[in-house]
Amino acid sequence: MLNEEAAQQDFVCWLRNPPKKSWSLCIPYKKDGIKKPTYPDFIIIRKDENGGYIIDILELHDPTRTDNLGKAKGSAEYARQNPGVGSIQLIRMGQDATGRSRFKRLDMSHNAVRDKVAHVMNDDEPGHIFDADGFFM
Repeated sequence: MLNEEAAQQDFVCWLRNPPKKSWSLCIPYKKDGIKKPTYPDFIIIRKDENGGYIIDILELHDPTRTDNLGKAKGSAEYARQNPGVGSIQLIRMGQDATGRSRFKRLDMSHNAVRDKVAHVMNDDEPGHIFDADGFFM
């Protein structure tokens, strides 16, 4: 996944976002009505066309975990509240049209994706959104 990022023309660097450090990026989410923290895996820095920087937040997402729904909703809400962030992506393994396993991405910075995630009611639905709106780089 980091190789895909590094291959982009605007890539500058990446940072591993370790959990529970005083300086780590934390995104809140709810599971069973209880507020919890999640620490997205990576922060990617890219150059913009004006010489500034864009920050992307990437979370490798295991579809078998029971916190997927909460983390998806938390990431969508974080993206809604922080429009200055480049992209906020949940990433999981998927198969492309040729049947090859690749990283499939769901970008919470897109309004349509956020709206779908906001209306999700059960743990199976994020997978359907990945199928409909996820993309491969």
